[in-house]
Amino acid sequence: MKPLKTRQERFCRKFVELGCATTAARAAGYAPRWASNAGYRLIRHPRITRRIAEIEAEKGENCCDTRDVLLGKLETVFRRAIVDHHFATAARAVDLQARLRGFIGPSAASANTRPDREDDPWAGAASANGGRRRSPVFDNIGRLHRGEPILDEFSGNI
Repeated sequence: MKPLKTRQERFCRKFVELGCATTAARAAGYAPRWASNAGYRLIRHPRITRRIAEIEAEKGENCCDTRDVLLGKLETVFRRAIVDHHFATAARAVDLQARLRGFIGPSAASANTRPDREDDPWAGAASANGGRRRSPVFDNIGRLHRGEPILDEFSGNI
């Protein structure tokens, strides 16, 4: 099979990195005026789609090997969520980062324990939220959004 041209290969790599055909075409060197058409055309080409799948498979093999990689990905999710004003997603990313770093223990569902322990920061959130468990981080994001001081629910400090 004939290898891809240089710009096509760049398009494949940029598409895997960016996830947008138009942006990938522009980054690969296609004219900005026609990048949308070029991206549309390239993403439907069988050799291009095959190469994109190969690159994603290579990337998947090297992905998520360490905790630091996962923390970095969560940081990316957090930053994008803040920019897009998706505060619940940002709070969830912070919550998962805290869990990976060991600041917050495993959830009660995964530890097979009840959330009614006094040292469980989730217990108050569950009773105040109609029985659903919600991370204290969500409450802090809401406070931040309203301009109120952020409370450290684990130590009681502001």
